Amino acid sequence: MNKNRNLLSRSICAAVLAGAAGAAAADTHPALDRISISLGVYQADSDADARIDGSGGSLGSNVNFEDDFGLTKDREVARARLSFLIGDSQGLEIDGYSFNRSATKTLDRTIVYDGSTFDVDAQVHGRLDMDFASVAWRWWIPAGDADVWGVGLGAGYYRVAGQVAGEATLNGEPQFVRTDESASAWAPLVELGWRHAFSDRARLYADISGVYKSSGSISGHIYNGALGFEYFPWQAIGFGIEYGAQRIKIDADKTNFDGELNINLSGPSAFLKARF
Repeated sequence: MNKNRNLLSRSICAAVLAGAAGAAAADTHPALDRISISLGVYQADSDADARIDGSGGSLGSNVNFEDDFGLTKDREVARARLSFLIGDSQGLEIDGYSFNRSATKTLDRTIVYDGSTFDVDAQVHGRLDMDFASVAWRWWIPAGDADVWGVGLGAGYYRVAGQVAGEATLNGEPQFVRTDESASAWAPLVELGWRHAFSDRARLYADISGVYKSSGSISGHIYNGALGFEYFPWQAIGFGIEYGAQRIKIDADKTNFDGELNINLSGPSAFLKARF
């Protein structure tokens, strides 16, 4: 008898939990998922310009990492994204990726970088690393049965590190020079989003966001835009494609150097997606 009661109790609990889960799923807008995980690859095409002035006040050259240092313009980088709802119209979204490249090239022009002069025909090694992550709380507003609009507030993290090494003239003396500079900061983030559900398995979405920091030794802004499509051939597993563009401008005013960095990234991303 006790076994039957335990079995009956477990069955009732399971039915209640299943009903609650079904109700939660029913309450979720068709354009949104309760939990979504995306893992993929970003085919990023880059264009990075930088100027690093010398610590003694000497003005550095404007250099392009792709053209002057031979860094490839495109590269595949891993990307991850997590989003989940708390309630039916609010939730958290986390996104991030890392972009790293290096190359060695013989210069065809004179470059002044952090007080060192790299002359024509000097062989230099250039490296550029960038990490970006964002965390935002989003509010979603239904606009009919198929569309939702959202606004998000949060924080964006960016870190950029550059390295130039090679034969150069420093204080009038030829020598091997290696310069490493980096900048990183957290800054306020604002996001706007739109989701459209063609069906339970196919959706279209668009996002724009901006990160802005106006004070401190590191200042600048980052703007993002993305348009994507996702399709779920299975209920919980699907695929996504996205095209995004990012504009980054960072100004550094530190005790050891001054400078600025401008990076343009754009390209497609492909994701394997799981939803719950």
